Amino acid sequence: MASPGEKALLLLFLVHAVSALYPDTMSPMSPMMLDPDPATPGFPSPPARFQDMAKKLMMRCLQMGHLLPMTMDNPFNNSGVQMEDSMSRPNPLSHFHSLLTSLSAEETDTYSDTDMDSASRFYFQPNSTMKYPDSDRERNVTKRMWNCSSLPSFIEHMRNSSAGPQCFLRAFIAPLSWDALMMKGGDDMEPEDYGRLVWAAKPLLQNMPPLQMTLPPWIQNPHLEEMMKMLGEVFGSLSEEQRVQIREWAKERVAQNNYNCSHTAAAWRPRPIPEQKPGQTHRPEQEPGQTHRPEQKPGQTHRPAQEPGQTPKPEQEPRHTLRPEVGQNWPARPPQPDMTVMPSPCPPRLLWLKMDVMKMMGPFLSGLPMDDIQTIPNDQLCPFFHSPQFPSSFRGVGGLPPLQGRKILQKIRECSQKRGDLVQNLDRLGSLACFYDDAPTLNSSMSRLLLSQLDDCSNSGVNKLKKKLVNTVMSSSVDDSSPELLRALGPGVTLLSPFHLSQFSPDALKDTLMSLGSEVKWGLTQAKTLANKLLQGKQEVSGKELMSLGSAVTGVASSVLRKVKSQGLLGNEGLDMMSQKMTSLQRKALLEGLLGDVNASELIQKVPASLLSSLSLTSLDKANLTSLDQLEGKQWTRAQSAFLVRNILGKKMTLTDMRKLGSAMQGVSCEMIEKVAESGVLEMAQAVTETPRWLSKTQVCCTAQSLFAGLEKKRAGYFNNITDTELEEIPTLLLLHLPAEKIASLPASVCAVFMKKMKEANLSSLPLTSRSRPTLTNRALNCLGRNMSKLSSEEVLSLGSLLCELAPSQMSLLAPEVLNSSVQALASCKQIPPRHWRALFQLLNDTYGDPSDWTADTIKSLGPLLLLDDSAVRSLRFKSWLKETLSDLMDSLPSPPVPNPPQEFSRGPDLSALRWKLFSLSTSTSEVMPMRRRRAVLPQGEVGLTVSLLEELGGANVYWSPAQLSKMDAGTITAAVETLGEVLDYSAEQLVVLREKAIQAWGPVSGLNESQVLQLGCVSQGFNLTELASLPFSSLDTLETLSRCSWTQPQREAVWRGFVERINETVGELGAVELVGLDQFICGLNTEETGQLNTDAFREAVQSVGEVQCPLAVTELLKQRAVAVFGETQGWTEARVNSLGNIMAGLSLSEFLSLSPSAFSFLSQTSVPLIPPDRLAALSTSQLKALGPDNAAMVTSAQWAVLGEAQRAALGNALGVAYDRVAYDRAEPTTNPPRNLPQLSGASMLGTLGVGVFMQPFLSLLLGFVL
Repeated sequence: MASPGEKALLLLFLVHAVSALYPDTMSPMSPMMLDPDPATPGFPSPPARFQDMAKKLMMRCLQMGHLLPMTMDNPFNNSGVQMEDSMSRPNPLSHFHSLLTSLSAEETDTYSDTDMDSASRFYFQPNSTMKYPDSDRERNVTKRMWNCSSLPSFIEHMRNSSAGPQCFLRAFIAPLSWDALMMKGGDDMEPEDYGRLVWAAKPLLQNMPPLQMTLPPWIQNPHLEEMMKMLGEVFGSLSEEQRVQIREWAKERVAQNNYNCSHTAAAWRPRPIPEQKPGQTHRPEQEPGQTHRPEQKPGQTHRPAQEPGQTPKPEQEPRHTLRPEVGQNWPARPPQPDMTVMPSPCPPRLLWLKMDVMKMMGPFLSGLPMDDIQTIPNDQLCPFFHSPQFPSSFRGVGGLPPLQGRKILQKIRECSQKRGDLVQNLDRLGSLACFYDDAPTLNSSMSRLLLSQLDDCSNSGVNKLKKKLVNTVMSSSVDDSSPELLRALGPGVTLLSPFHLSQFSPDALKDTLMSLGSEVKWGLTQAKTLANKLLQGKQEVSGKELMSLGSAVTGVASSVLRKVKSQGLLGNEGLDMMSQKMTSLQRKALLEGLLGDVNASELIQKVPASLLSSLSLTSLDKANLTSLDQLEGKQWTRAQSAFLVRNILGKKMTLTDMRKLGSAMQGVSCEMIEKVAESGVLEMAQAVTETPRWLSKTQVCCTAQSLFAGLEKKRAGYFNNITDTELEEIPTLLLLHLPAEKIASLPASVCAVFMKKMKEANLSSLPLTSRSRPTLTNRALNCLGRNMSKLSSEEVLSLGSLLCELAPSQMSLLAPEVLNSSVQALASCKQIPPRHWRALFQLLNDTYGDPSDWTADTIKSLGPLLLLDDSAVRSLRFKSWLKETLSDLMDSLPSPPVPNPPQEFSRGPDLSALRWKLFSLSTSTSEVMPMRRRRAVLPQGEVGLTVSLLEELGGANVYWSPAQLSKMDAGTITAAVETLGEVLDYSAEQLVVLREKAIQAWGPVSGLNESQVLQLGCVSQGFNLTELASLPFSSLDTLETLSRCSWTQPQREAVWRGFVERINETVGELGAVELVGLDQFICGLNTEETGQLNTDAFREAVQSVGEVQCPLAVTELLKQRAVAVFGETQGWTEARVNSLGNIMAGLSLSEFLSLSPSAFSFLSQTSVPLIPPDRLAALSTSQLKALGPDNAAMVTSAQWAVLGEAQRAALGNALGVAYDRVAYDRAEPTTNPPRNLPQLSGASMLGTLGVGVFMQPFLSLLLGFVL
């Protein structure tokens, strides 16, 4: 307990600290004010949402164990505090005290009364004894902070305070510091002051980096180095998009600073020079009206003016290096380029990656595009490889893109050959070690060194490398079960068999799991072996024991998880990563255990996002959340968001409310958005688009429509004479939805702003058949103002995503060198309109020749475009490098989104041809690979079905013919059965053979044990109905594992019958966890059984049940149960409609008509194609229009065919494209697809919309569905 004197001293410290920063209170709407001296930045006014950001960062301090700084009274109400008139201007730091007191009491109620009794202390470290700071030192700090007149000086004194107060003050200062850095860019700031701002801003970038990051257009080299150092330290917190933005920004700054050129010269805009003060010498003096640099004097470091048409030399040397030479100091004010002079375009292959620049780039080197990697001079890379900065540049950066990773390693090999020291420096490779291909030459010691760096690898060939290294290490080990061997294997331990893992001691395994982290991937049998070994058969485990399992938590039984208590789990950062690895069943079981230990309100505050998404609306209701502040920092599902928005806001919402919603923005209806627009359409639009991540296409469309209608009311013909400033204010995301005729009528005067917006635009919210796409492209081309044949590479690349929309007929007009660079840029497009595929591939043939004759470099450069033609991929002639190149291409492609989006918004090439080609290259020794059908028998020269080959192929084992599968011996299928069991889409013929092989290896089904059933996985689909009913398992976890396979309805019924008999429970006794675990086997329930489902269990598990796709008859039974539990459909809210998922497809015609129009946009996308066509045809035009683009794109051919003309027009309006009355051939929908297959029930109606551009459905998406 502190003495009264100590309390007074610390209170005085707080009062002085805050009052020195805030002598006056301030209105939140005060204008921004900076210190008049630009060299000494004062206190900027708060940025947008400043209090929200600061509060979230302060919460982090609490989570780190720092107690909330406490005061006995508000220091600003203390009459004894003297305020200085010299700092009477508005100052945002006055919010510090109010923010502290506003932090939720729930965040501090876990601290003891003893701790709170020490509230007079500015900081108290829980669970430790804090030595009270020296009073003289505190008085000195207080006095200095009292006299602070600028943000950097306050930061410097803040750094001298103890950890607790520093954390909260730094959390408060971080948004202000970042805003100051972005606003001024450090042009006139001393390096020391700039460094202080960068240090203070770091918590913001580390914990909640801005989604839309704005970086200064000019920054001095020493400041750039300081900024990049900090950004490198928070690299792991940044999204891939942010990393790319920072890398490109740094590249442009290096070009400007070192070479006086620009990679984006076409989009460059002059920046006015700030007024200079007398005595400033960092800019050359100019005469009034002068806009260009004066004549340069000898020794000046800027490039002299060039003659028209002169092009810089490709190997242009920089004006100065990024760092000064040894013994040389940076000038206080280095010369800056004249920002009123248009910089020259940089040469195409500018050698900008010199050694000092690479040191500065740090981990951002890991994402360099191939063009930049190829320009790295070997004489710069070699010394960089041996520098202290190299290892950190490629360590902890995640899996590298394979093409880039191999290229960098190849260049390092080339420059290491002279020294012959690559093997001696293997420990420096980091993620580059994933591509090391000379493993057989390494001894045991070197193999261990390489293995230790393979934990972040994502390339498909890394397991082969690991196996070679593991074999080398194990061959030199004396004891195959020693802890030393586990440590030596590192990430390679995941290749050990379950039996081998079981031979190690629990302590050794626990240490290994802790060292490997949570990113390691285990097979299911491995994970269960590890869980059983470490938990030693316990049915009740502590939170600490559970956390010790790390990524092996996937092997813990749901029966154990539902008994786990909250102690040691809630508030533990590792819980988030661990629960991400869990299955839906495991998460539901764990939540049941936690809810039995803490109330729903406390659970919501402390549970991570990965568990929060599994929380039912029933549990959410019990939490009784009443304030938007309670929603901050959480990732809610759409159903949860709709529930919370309605409960807290009702139908009324303000702009302030909208900005507080975060992920709960998903629950806002178009009706609410339109009401907010009444208070100001532009402000509403900007507020909506602050969180683009959480917006549905429906919300984007209705926001855009409200904005455009409001602006037209403001001024007739608004877009015909729109100004630069007005266009700049319109969010790019919404501008894309401007009607085509208005896009075409934009005045030429706004071209610069329009091009800037298009360069950053993401077209994913626009339908592929939208007329806006070609109109935007043509408007951008018109802005460039030249014929296609005259355009430069820089001008074409300035189109951004619109480059992907260029028609091949337009591209063919480009000059050859421009066409080459444009085609290479096309290879990076996330989406190319399908209408262009055929013509584009012909253009590739005309330009580069037959793909079979392409070199490895050409395929590496244009690879994704090769996938536009399946036959070309299949007919590629064998080359020694082809398998590796195509494998790298496959690894470089993004993972398909889950669930599969409608083809109107995302249609990429079918990868089955590429998968087949890789399979054929792996399984044939022939040099020439003739075309043949997917499941045809391979020619002579094929390799045998070995265990190692089967494991390497993984999902590609689906391409073996039944005849080939029949050649497997019992030993092979026994060793590889788990790999074969993970394949989801075997044909009926393949399953017949695999069943015979399984029985041959393990005997009849009745003799199997549950572990063998688990390993068989989807191979068990080959058993007949009698055998399926007798499968010997009674575990929910096994049942959930089997549910990923493509079961037919009779098979579901058979599995369900056998399971319910073995568990010896009635349907009414099944709880929520059991219903979640049933997954698609819930479709096997009959009419009587669905009526017996427990009300509370169904209410708790309904969201998981709604994710299953059952036959219509079963769906109607589940709907009846939903009506019995939740009431009649006319009372169902948007949240309820969304949470019911596919169950909504079972509504009767009258029940659909009873729904309010606003509920239709909240239907889950997967439910729309399951609605019987006659019921969809009964909907009104207003209901169809209310579907919104997300759901309208899911309407199938069969559904579309029965709609009337007015309904089709309404559907087109919902989608955002024009309706065209044209008849098209359509494929019939496939009924009741299993849950694991793409969520489509037939061809999407999107093919009928647009401007005569229509797409045929991919029937191949449903291949493998076993009827």
